Amino acid sequence: MEAKQEKKSFFRNLGHSIANGWRKMRNAISNFFYKIRNSKFMRKVGEILSFLPNKIAKHIPYRKRKAIWGVIFVIPLTIGFVYFFLIPFIQMFIYSFSFVTIGDAGLEQWGVGFKNYIYIFTEDPNFTENFSKAVLSMLTDIPTILIFSLLMAVILNSKFKGRALVRSIFFVPVIFNSQAVTAAIANTSNSLNAAASASTNDLFAQMFNFSTFLQNAGIPYFLVSFIGSVSTKIYDIISYSGIQIIIFLTAIQGVPVHLYEAAKMEGATQYDMFWKITFPMVSPMMLTCAVYTVVDAFLRSPILSSIQAWYAKGTGTYGSKTLGTLSNYGINAAMSVIFCLMSLLIVAIVLGILSRLVFYYDD
Repeated sequence: MEAKQEKKSFFRNLGHSIANGWRKMRNAISNFFYKIRNSKFMRKVGEILSFLPNKIAKHIPYRKRKAIWGVIFVIPLTIGFVYFFLIPFIQMFIYSFSFVTIGDAGLEQWGVGFKNYIYIFTEDPNFTENFSKAVLSMLTDIPTILIFSLLMAVILNSKFKGRALVRSIFFVPVIFNSQAVTAAIANTSNSLNAAASASTNDLFAQMFNFSTFLQNAGIPYFLVSFIGSVSTKIYDIISYSGIQIIIFLTAIQGVPVHLYEAAKMEGATQYDMFWKITFPMVSPMMLTCAVYTVVDAFLRSPILSSIQAWYAKGTGTYGSKTLGTLSNYGINAAMSVIFCLMSLLIVAIVLGILSRLVFYYDD
């Protein structure tokens, strides 16, 4: 007993000693920085650095000062956009109309017109198919992910036991979709892959029977096709909705509480409050979620496999049956231009459609 008490007292004293040492070190560091901050030298430096802004602020209105600070904060983003995106895109756009090869002086190029683009849409066996798959997939993925994310955010915003755990569960797929986890999953055993394939095939068979049931019930074919495509991608929808759920959840929590209180006093139901308060108030975030969903869908697009395949071929040449000799680099550049322009076009279309649904509370 005495030995146990001695051990307890020893560890207790050790813990107190560590805590006291940490407290003394923290106080010493804070006092050190306090003395530096209040020294004559630092005060002089502060006066010099604030002299010009204060001098300018006396002659510039408040709104113009805010605008100037906004421009200053945007300058790094503008420089990065021009240097890392605009200039490479212009160079890639030029390469897409050229035959590019490596010469004695480096990259050499000469114009070939639209031959690279004609080859992509007429002779390439994979690009056109991947292009159509990507567009058709987005037609179902974008609205489905947005609707699912908004509904789950509304549910997760309500009070119930285990709410934090459920929120974490819905964010777990975001982590599992990372490149590191994807590479680890790719190295799983063949037995697990076979089991997953068998369960997937069984699910597809059940969904086929469900689609047949809906058709026999007289539901239009296009609606049955949409429901079937969404049902077979339930896991993908949940996996790709984590960020959108968080954005919508943050927006819902930012809705003024007095709006709901006034609606309850007027006898509004939860359904009425969703369509009259929640949906209009979170509609600005719908634009953000839509753009993120489109960009994320393009990062998973099968078009990237075609672009990467031509990029892996290097700066060699390719003999077309009808267009003559083309360069791999030129074809790769043309595919990249099409990919980029298509993504910008779809983002513009989505923004044009959803911007009509946006309501700004400040207005």
